[in-house]
Amino acid sequence: MEKLFEQLIEAAKKNRKGFNRLKNAVVTCQQFELASQLRDIEKEAFPETEEVKLAKEQAKKLNLAFRMVELNISEDVCWLIAETLKMHNEKQGEFSIDDAVKLRLKKEELFLTE
Repeated sequence: MEKLFEQLIEAAKKNRKGFNRLKNAVVTCQQFELASQLRDIEKEAFPETEEVKLAKEQAKKLNLAFRMVELNISEDVCWLIAETLKMHNEKQGEFSIDDAVKLRLKKEELFLTE
């Protein structure tokens, strides 16, 4: 059984979203010690890039600002709002569906959302 679990972890290391799903399943089963170990493995297997760190830092600051005006918005959505406004202004109102799709995919990549 232990060998199967090790094989599962090794397979999950090849796909960040799959690894995240595995970790979430372990948390759902309330196996918090195992989830902690998986988090350590995740940090080693998938180190955060500078781009991800900057996006999360920006999102955290925006989240605080929004909460100050009583808007309870998740950090990934805070980032998406900021980037949408930025792109909309850069394109002087010529925002397209293609632009929207690019931003949503980038949000999923940076914040591991689906």
